[in-house]
Amino acid sequence: MLQQLAFLLALSALALGALHPPETGHMTPLVAAALDILDEQVSPSQSTLAIIELIGKGEHRDHEQEELMTTIIAEVGDSMALRTFQAPPQDVPANYVLFLVNSAEAFSTLSFDFTEMHSTREYNFLILLTRRMSSRAERLQALRNISRTCVSFHTLNVILLTQKNSGVVLTYGYRIYNQNCDLNLSLELIDRYENGSFQQGHQDRTFDRVLNSLAGCPVRVSWYPLPPFTIFKGNESDPEERAQTWRLTGIDGELIKLLAEIFRFRIILEEPCDKCLSRDIKDGCSGCFDQMINNDSSILIGAMSGSHQHRSQFAATASYYQSSLVFVMHMDTQLGAVAQLAVPFSAGVWLALVVSGVLVVLVIWTWLRISTGHPDVAAHALQVLTTLMGNPLVARSLPTNGRMRVFYAAWLLLVLVLRVVYQGKLYDSFRLPYTQPMPGQISELIAANYTLISQEYLDFYPRNLTVLTRNGSRDRFDNIQEHGQDGRLTTTSLIASMSYYNLMHWSTSRLTHIREHIFLYQLVIYLRRHTLLKFAFDRKIKQLLSAGIIGYFVREFDSSLFQDTNIEPHEVSPIPLEIYCGLYYISAILLGASGIAFVLELLSVQRVNWLRRYFE
Repeated sequence: MLQQLAFLLALSALALGALHPPETGHMTPLVAAALDILDEQVSPSQSTLAIIELIGKGEHRDHEQEELMTTIIAEVGDSMALRTFQAPPQDVPANYVLFLVNSAEAFSTLSFDFTEMHSTREYNFLILLTRRMSSRAERLQALRNISRTCVSFHTLNVILLTQKNSGVVLTYGYRIYNQNCDLNLSLELIDRYENGSFQQGHQDRTFDRVLNSLAGCPVRVSWYPLPPFTIFKGNESDPEERAQTWRLTGIDGELIKLLAEIFRFRIILEEPCDKCLSRDIKDGCSGCFDQMINNDSSILIGAMSGSHQHRSQFAATASYYQSSLVFVMHMDTQLGAVAQLAVPFSAGVWLALVVSGVLVVLVIWTWLRISTGHPDVAAHALQVLTTLMGNPLVARSLPTNGRMRVFYAAWLLLVLVLRVVYQGKLYDSFRLPYTQPMPGQISELIAANYTLISQEYLDFYPRNLTVLTRNGSRDRFDNIQEHGQDGRLTTTSLIASMSYYNLMHWSTSRLTHIREHIFLYQLVIYLRRHTLLKFAFDRKIKQLLSAGIIGYFVREFDSSLFQDTNIEPHEVSPIPLEIYCGLYYISAILLGASGIAFVLELLSVQRVNWLRRYFE
């Protein structure tokens, strides 16, 4: 009975200890410093924290380390979800991980498996070295070994805490770039926790404080020439001119130069490279992607796609711009300046006008031949043409016979109607662009047997209609321009590239794109896989986007945002009839006066003699 009572008392004491954790004043300085960092940097933005306890091989967890774990769980458990591990997991369990480590050898037992999903996430490590070292050299050596293990995990956001025998907690970080560019790791004392508080400000011990400068170290940059994204002013094959980075321009060029200025690294510009997308062309091409895979360069620019088939081999930055990928083709104008004058009337109307004019000339010629015997065909044809053009005749040229005057009046009325109709139709013909009908969908391109000139086979275009080439976009554009629309050639390109080509060749270019877009192209910068630059570049690119700096580069180089493409539909709004009220009023008066004059002349011919004498 007494044993059961003692057991119940022990359980109640344990429960009370869990409900009422030790107060801050009774915590060890190491735990208090760790809790302050978690409260100010992790708890406000994160809902999950992973805690991993690491013990050296053949060792057992001591009482102090067990107390550390219990205190941290009790203090942090009410603000975040906790995942605790007493054995190293295969994957990094969360974005923020707290390590309780008793030795550098125990930390070296970690072996994380970074899959493609995990390689795109940024991790932050808070490491507590629980064992107290007897000397400063021993402590620094242990911290240096732990830092090397973190670098092998491609993680820079690391804060290390260790406690001296005097109770002062030292806060360390590390840097990997120095002025000698030898990439040696160097520890850095960033803060001290003493008398219950840190000595420095919050910004000195943030997780993302490491990669702020590359200390002027060189970084090799591969680039694919594709205006307006990468443009080189000069001889791109000359190493001396490539060393002058001001010659590199364009959206990507200006962005990488700005990043080099922010992170303080020197750009070593490689020779322009080809993408070498298709392996079906057996020419031994070694392109931009091979340079990155072989570690010949660290950065690749030139309108790289965030959804490309090779993206799994690299680390892509955040997208900084987007442009549509489209099919480009040649567009011929259907009508010239003279041919456009014939558009208002169809061929049947023009034929009827010609036949009517010839018949009028023949009738007049026959009538005069019968009456006078000396007809002038050229003069009468000129009179018919003059009236057709809407020009008046001299008074002596008007016929004096009453029947001929009626015939002539009917002819003038017909000419007036035709002239009004022609002018109205001609007005609309000058408002609308007249071009030959073009395919608007990808299926229409295939149905019309357009040949695709491409650097690789596309899943959505037949292979038997595809011709592979290593030529860049400019050479493919020139080829399409040379063959014209009768050549039935097409290629794929970004709208920005096509617009830049049209702008550079504004007097000769006839390139346009079909209305259906292939997909929206997310532009990124390619880096080496597991590179330490990715997350620093991502943060800075997002800041530049929000500040409008990248938007300024886009407005300077991408003309497709401000120019109307030829393929866009031209809608003509109807002209309101109300604006012609005055014209209709004057026309009604003139027509009424003409009708009255015509009736009076008709009466003078038949009945009223004094009217006939008046008109004569």
